Amino acid sequence: MRGLAVAALATGAVGPVPSGAQTPEQQRDEVRRQAAEAATQIDTLRAEDAVIQQALADIEANVTAQQADLDTATLSQQAADAAVAEADAAVAAAQQQVADLEAATDALLVEAFVDPPINNALDIFRSGSLTDAAVKKALLKIQADDDAALMEQLAEAETNLEAEQATKREAASLAATRRSESEAALGELQTARAQQQQLAADLEERLNARLAEAESLRQQDATLSSQIAAEQAALAARLAALDTGPAPGDVTAPTIASAPGGLATVSCPTGGSITVAGDIAGDVAALLGAAAADGVMLCGGGYRDPEAQIQLRMEHCGTSTYEIYEAPASSCDPPTAKPGTSQHEVGLAIDFTCNGGGTVTRSSTCFTWLSAHADEYGFYNLPEEPWHWSTTGR
Repeated sequence: MRGLAVAALATGAVGPVPSGAQTPEQQRDEVRRQAAEAATQIDTLRAEDAVIQQALADIEANVTAQQADLDTATLSQQAADAAVAEADAAVAAAQQQVADLEAATDALLVEAFVDPPINNALDIFRSGSLTDAAVKKALLKIQADDDAALMEQLAEAETNLEAEQATKREAASLAATRRSESEAALGELQTARAQQQQLAADLEERLNARLAEAESLRQQDATLSSQIAAEQAALAARLAALDTGPAPGDVTAPTIASAPGGLATVSCPTGGSITVAGDIAGDVAALLGAAAADGVMLCGGGYRDPEAQIQLRMEHCGTSTYEIYEAPASSCDPPTAKPGTSQHEVGLAIDFTCNGGGTVTRSSTCFTWLSAHADEYGFYNLPEEPWHWSTTGR
């Protein structure tokens, strides 16, 4: 019976569980979804690289699992739809059989009305011999048996039709359930992919910031610059592997903001100078003076011309407007930040050096002083970069 096939399909579904309870599979899926959701909540600009890598892994694991769930749900739906089609065909065949038998019984009724069986019975008494009578009696019995068999076949066909219709209803119900499960799985996958795309966009922002910082440090601290670029290579590779969709067609070159108040040069207590936006030159001078009064000699690098970054993008990414200004940093070789993504390019960030030596480290007296006083002058640190201070903390 086709009902067994439908029942076999139904066993593929998770059985009922107590209200409020979850199966181990559901618990695993929920933990995975929560991890992916948590990954989208991290501050990608401030988080450590290990946290970033784990966030990517959590998101990718969720996408992979949701794709597998959708594939399984799709196969189950296809099997359920096939069972419905089979049940439709069985019902149609059963309906045709009933129709054929009903036509035969209708013909039997018409014949019985036109030539009633009693007339045939009287013929026996008019037979010329006992032998003729016996033959006619036997023929009548055969006819009656055939008529009874036909009626029995009709009853059986009608019973079979009811069973096939019940199987069809069961198959249709299961198919509807499977369709709902497939749609839910598709929705989960779309959510997972959206989370992945959002995290990728946030991480591209982080990648832009870190790579731009590496370029800003190139003249001041080549070793640190190379270290930052190398650390970002793994992230860039993972981002490049993600499907971000096709590149847009027509792209207009964006306007890169100018340094507010123009550019100004601020002298350092130990010699040298820092070029910054004119609007913050007074604050920078005051900060350097206050640090020097406390025995902390700060200097460093500030403004970096966006044209230098544009040239790098042309060399590493391509020469189209999209490649220069919009293509993800991870798509370039080597990965290269977009122009206009660094606070250095508007003169609002400084990479400090300490006491006439190298770049500020977290363990230096310069970092201790800046942590205690820089905010008094409107400067804030990006935690991943103890040397980098800006008006936004980015």
